[in-house]
Amino acid sequence: MAKRSPDNSQSIRKEWDHRAQGDWRRFLWAEASDSEGSFRAAGERDYGRYVQPFLATLGIDPKELTALEIGAGAGRVSEFICRNFRGLVAVDISRAMMSIGQKRFQAENILWLCNDGKNLKAVADASVDFIFSHVVFQHFPDAEGAAAYVREAARVLKAGGWFVFQVMNQPHFCIGPWTLTLIVSHRFHLPRVRIYRTDPLEACPIRIGVLRRACQESGLEVYRIIHRFTQNTWIWARKGA
Repeated sequence: MAKRSPDNSQSIRKEWDHRAQGDWRRFLWAEASDSEGSFRAAGERDYGRYVQPFLATLGIDPKELTALEIGAGAGRVSEFICRNFRGLVAVDISRAMMSIGQKRFQAENILWLCNDGKNLKAVADASVDFIFSHVVFQHFPDAEGAAAYVREAARVLKAGGWFVFQVMNQPHFCIGPWTLTLIVSHRFHLPRVRIYRTDPLEACPIRIGVLRRACQESGLEVYRIIHRFTQNTWIWARKGA
């Protein structure tokens, strides 16, 4: 992954807080930015696309489980997680985006936490059963930022708990301040090459080896990797008993 500034968490928070003041739906999910109805439908669709298949495959009933979402934003998917799980801890770097989420829907079983974008220090050890993250890790300063969250996930998960998260994993090369990426879709579109200057909010790929190593070192077993080498790579990892 491209090398960026050592710590750009404050600039990222400032930018997302700024985006929350304008057309925030477009920044969070452009394809469903025209109305609240389409934004909510996109969240329900992605819950059904990424969370439900995991639960069905493993035969997990979420009704008595506590979930945590990294990068909850305005609660696009959070709304449907807390409808199905006993409780949800929704974590995000932007207090302004979380404020939008709190206004969009109310639920007694959700706790909103604003963090520094680097760890889960406000969450107790071994306190959650399931952690979910979607379109978040590509915005981190470097691959180590994502690996740090893997280690934090291992800390806050209960024994036997699961971490289900998405990363961009397409082949890429870094040349100075530039990144050359082969864009590959898991939906079989023709691949294309993209060249761009590295930016804190650009969507940048991460090599799976970095995350696999972080899982192994922190006691998480990688159970499945889905759509590898694409923009929508998913990793299912389980904490040992």
